Amino acid sequence: MAIHDGHRNRMRQRIEKDGIESLQEHEILEYLLYAVVPRKDTNELAHKIIEICGNLNGVFDQSIERLQKIEGVTYNMAIFLSSMSGIVRRYLLLEESGINISNVKECVKIMRPIFETLKYEEMHMLLGNSKGKYLKRVLVAKGNASEVHCNVRDLVDIALRNNASRVVIIHNHPSNRPQASFADDLLTEKIFMAFNMIGIKFQDHIIVTKDSYFSYSENGVLTDMSNGLVTFQQGTVGRLQYVPTPKQQFDFSDY
Repeated sequence: MAIHDGHRNRMRQRIEKDGIESLQEHEILEYLLYAVVPRKDTNELAHKIIEICGNLNGVFDQSIERLQKIEGVTYNMAIFLSSMSGIVRRYLLLEESGINISNVKECVKIMRPIFETLKYEEMHMLLGNSKGKYLKRVLVAKGNASEVHCNVRDLVDIALRNNASRVVIIHNHPSNRPQASFADDLLTEKIFMAFNMIGIKFQDHIIVTKDSYFSYSENGVLTDMSNGLVTFQQGTVGRLQYVPTPKQQFDFSDY
């Protein structure tokens, strides 16, 4: 047995025991290279590729041509590594197909890997049928590090064109703070009104971070809106405060 065979076996044992997520990025890349580099140490090459590309995501996002420019990377390696992002996306799409968008935690589970490495805010819409079964996911807007804007009319158009009966709006906060902003509250209000008018169920607006999430539905805001038991008042710190007011209708005149 070659010395590298022993190292590879130890690596495989670590993965079997603790999962591949227990490895550092360069170790994951080193392990992946086993598939295209038989009986040779891939540690040094993995370090070099990570250093040039920045991180594992950077490696997978490179074109075949760019990867081949890295010393030691062959054509077969470049094709293999550049295909990883496509494989991951296909996996996520297959997972999405079985979710129910009425389940907040399922929505978060599917979207977190998509948001995980983004340094800017991105907004997606999940479309479902009358029972909440997933139909489609649409990227509706890209923003910057602190905000993202979308046109509510575009959201309505997307839902109607795809014959959706339920929709979930979901976006990320790269700051890792799940608290909804004043702008998030205003947008949620406008989306609720728009979909309510055309008979499509606005299931939720979810804000996802690396470690947590905020759901308007789980926090009871959308239920209160549906029952007409809430008015919106601008608070002293610039946030919308949800104030239950039985028998009082919405007053949207200021918006």
